[in-house]
Amino acid sequence: MAKYNERELPILDLHLLSGTEKNVQSLVQVAEQSLKEIGFFVIKNHGISEETIQKTFAISRQFFDLDESEKSKVAMSSEYPYGYEKAEILSQSLTGEGVIPDPKETYNIKVSDPRWPEQPDQFKDIVTKYCDEMWTLTRRILRVFALVLRQSEDFFTDKFPTDNMTVFRQLNYPHVPAGPARIRASQHTDYGVLTILATDKVGGLQVRLPGEEWEDVVSPPGCLIVNIGDMMQRWSNNAWRSTLHRVVKKETQANTDNRRQSMAFFVNPGKDVLIECIPDYQQAGEEAKYPPIRSEDYILSKHYSTVPSLVAAGGKD
Repeated sequence: MAKYNERELPILDLHLLSGTEKNVQSLVQVAEQSLKEIGFFVIKNHGISEETIQKTFAISRQFFDLDESEKSKVAMSSEYPYGYEKAEILSQSLTGEGVIPDPKETYNIKVSDPRWPEQPDQFKDIVTKYCDEMWTLTRRILRVFALVLRQSEDFFTDKFPTDNMTVFRQLNYPHVPAGPARIRASQHTDYGVLTILATDKVGGLQVRLPGEEWEDVVSPPGCLIVNIGDMMQRWSNNAWRSTLHRVVKKETQANTDNRRQSMAFFVNPGKDVLIECIPDYQQAGEEAKYPPIRSEDYILSKHYSTVPSLVAAGGKD
């Protein structure tokens, strides 16, 4: 049986943002260390009520419990590459390898252009409230990021126009019968700026730093998990780490109901925002580690690589 070490993520107390300058700087210091070393942390005092989170989990579960014919009415398509899907291979975004879809299903909503399922009732109202509160939280986290980058607090403001590419993803990992440990979401990094993740109690999220083994992520009750994506690594010229992660079902979960749910709020900038090295993170005479790239081009190229059926349907030139 494979055993994994546990990694307790750094904890950022967002209450400190409204405190003294000393409090803010202590928060920035913890954030900077975690962004450079692992790219993951957990946040407490985030302002999202447990009731809001559990209501959203419940309506998500109701959606995934619908008949396949009902869920397919809002299927992901080349015209709207969001919606419902169960064919994603996340590892394709890294290596182009993998032919068996990850054993999960997702419902994805582009927050600035939502498409809603007909069922279940109240889905739109509950999810809209959750996304609105996530945006409020996102602005607070981006303020911290700007301070870590030694930029003005409004550094990210113009990078997130109203029609930005942020996506809310609900995930369902069906119960897996008894047997050996298996992958539920293959290894990948996230593509955008940051991800805010709510999880149930089943667990299974793991991270892997270069040269190290996979480690189980430990998150205290009442906290949300945050990690940065490739765009922040590019903006910081590799000073910040977009870390490899995956989801597994472990052997120890075999004899219990191991159905797993999570909700990921993928914070992505406007489609025309250029992702390029921040000048302060480039040494004199040194070339940036990545060429500039348009936000939409990067995100969609990664996304299409994980869902080959979209390419086959004409979703990518």
